[in-house]
Amino acid sequence: MKRYTLLIGFFFCVILLFSQSQRLVLLEEFTNASCGPCAQVNPSIEALLNANPNEITSIWYHTNWPGTNDPMNLHNPVDVAARVGYYMSPSNEYVPYSVLDGNYYNGSATGWNINTVNARYAVPSPFELHLHYMIPSTNDSVYLTMLAKCTQNVTGSLTAQNIVIETNIHFSSPPGTNGETDFKNVMDKMLPTKDGTTLPSSFVVGDYQIIETSWKFQYVYDVTKVSAVGFIQNKTTKEIHQTCNASTDPLVMPYNNDLQLMSISNVPATNCSGTFIPMTKIRNNGNNAVTSFHIKYQVNDGTLNDFTWSGNLTTLQKATITLPAVTFTPLVQNTLKIYTANPNNVSDQYPKNDTLNYTFATAPITSETLYFRLFTDNNPQQTTWDIKNSIGTVVASGGPYALPNHLYNSTIQVSSPDCYTFTIYDSGGDGICCTNGNGTYILVDASNSNLIIAQGGNFGSSESGQFRIIGVGIASPEMNNVLSVFPNPFSGKTTISFYLPDQENVNFSIFNSTGQFVRFEEKGLFLAGKHEFVLESNGLAPGIYLLELRAGSTVYNRKISIVN
Repeated sequence: MKRYTLLIGFFFCVILLFSQSQRLVLLEEFTNASCGPCAQVNPSIEALLNANPNEITSIWYHTNWPGTNDPMNLHNPVDVAARVGYYMSPSNEYVPYSVLDGNYYNGSATGWNINTVNARYAVPSPFELHLHYMIPSTNDSVYLTMLAKCTQNVTGSLTAQNIVIETNIHFSSPPGTNGETDFKNVMDKMLPTKDGTTLPSSFVVGDYQIIETSWKFQYVYDVTKVSAVGFIQNKTTKEIHQTCNASTDPLVMPYNNDLQLMSISNVPATNCSGTFIPMTKIRNNGNNAVTSFHIKYQVNDGTLNDFTWSGNLTTLQKATITLPAVTFTPLVQNTLKIYTANPNNVSDQYPKNDTLNYTFATAPITSETLYFRLFTDNNPQQTTWDIKNSIGTVVASGGPYALPNHLYNSTIQVSSPDCYTFTIYDSGGDGICCTNGNGTYILVDASNSNLIIAQGGNFGSSESGQFRIIGVGIASPEMNNVLSVFPNPFSGKTTISFYLPDQENVNFSIFNSTGQFVRFEEKGLFLAGKHEFVLESNGLAPGIYLLELRAGSTVYNRKISIVN
């Protein structure tokens, strides 16, 4: 068995690219170190596996019955229980139990043979699958990269499973009561969790996915025996579409020039400033090193920004890029679109992964009192937060914190009218959920808990949201000279008068008394000087509203009242 795992480490599931692929059958065997029938049948199963390494591979799960002290189960009972529950009914759990390709055969380990394997092996697979693994010199972790290439159109509830195994675990004396001392292809860990990685529900020929996972060792008997098995499964039907064994051989990518836009960050979930500095993560998925490319981005239908990157990205290398600031007119809902173009001054060969869209809302109008609730993760000392005004001055802050898995409550007072930015930081770069605990946070208006400024926990180094505080007292004479509403209160319609010192694009928004957006109108380009337009109240119920007039980057506010 040791020879088998070393010789076939990386199994090529297909010879011709983008045609039906040769299948590798997967045996998932459920066993236990105190199972007498397991000891009787396991040698014949291992002989079949050793004799047919190009047709079938295996993962062995050690259950907690009939013996409750199987050490290989005690190391990771959660992942084993997940697979047991997935395949077996609570009233019909037993070992030895064999599963071939998920749903092709399920049942007694004596109920299948090489003819069963051959019949399944003859069914082409819709995927070509490769799995690369790397153990660093510290011998304390493993890094897996799966490449799944579609060679036949397929749909369904698809998931990728990357499972770390030990190809052989040897005990000097039997750890259970059945006399076995050697155990093959034992499951150590399912990555990233027992649920695997959710894939798109539809693939067409030429599509591909890259799944990167890692595991810091917690229970490994012999690092030199660590390997992995990967497979793609339909979660609903349980059919396994393709399987492969891991290898240290470099991956060969489907295309030579291919960039993937992986993520967008540093974009506030709500915005009132009309500007931000976006960041994006790019990965080179091509076989060729990339020395230059363009990043194009815009908010809504605004100006298309074009940023040129230069450097050197080798295959699967990533770069996090800070883009120049983007300015825009905030709407009730806004969309940032970013896409890459022209790697190495040629067309990207797989444009499907070049574009990402990020949707965010206009910032809520809040009262002067806010409520912040934080439940810390396992590393509270990494968590801080602050609130900054429009010129970057910190007006409130908190952290780092001392107690892990603890609920902290804060009341925050922010008095001056302005556009504010709340940001939560994690110095460890992994947020407060879900790598090191299940932390969470929320910032709301203290007088209206439904008015959420920001919430979450699953972020990288930081996450932010904006909010507005607006004075509602009597306007100054200077403000009246810039923006006036007459009559006010009004019924039916009123006249909005305003003065512009320079030529600007003008629009206005209306918010109700709880800060909800109710109307937006783009008025167009106005020359410098005094202007006016008629505002009609149709569609607005009687009540108090906030009128926000935006002229270029300048914002003016006025309270208006609609009566019957």
